[in-house]
Amino acid sequence: MKKTREYKAQTAAETLRFIAQGGDPWVALGQFLDDWRREKPTQRLDLVREPPRAVPPEHQRWAALLAAAVDWLCMREGLPAPPWVADPAYRLAEPWFLYPGWRLRAWQLATTPTPFRMRNIFGGDRILERV
Repeated sequence: MKKTREYKAQTAAETLRFIAQGGDPWVALGQFLDDWRREKPTQRLDLVREPPRAVPPEHQRWAALLAAAVDWLCMREGLPAPPWVADPAYRLAEPWFLYPGWRLRAWQLATTPTPFRMRNIFGGDRILERV
């Protein structure tokens, strides 16, 4: 008889590890968001409890985006954000506009949720709905 494996939801730490190993960042973030939404509300903090390991500088923006996403998701659910999201390492020195072009810049600046803006990431009011 074949054994079936039980699905294990992807944690934030696993998401960043996947990205650091060369995986597509948008796929990794999408998988994390899907798992967050599927998980029971009482289990969601388990997905973000473990702090991600340090990442190479070339993946810093993805680490900051993940920290902002976790902060935003927790805030929307009325859950306490894990302490690791407050680490200054998850703040970008230079602004990152997810949608290029000066015409979209004002919209991104005005509508991006606070957890993203405070990390210098701008992508508009539906930033996690488009992942």
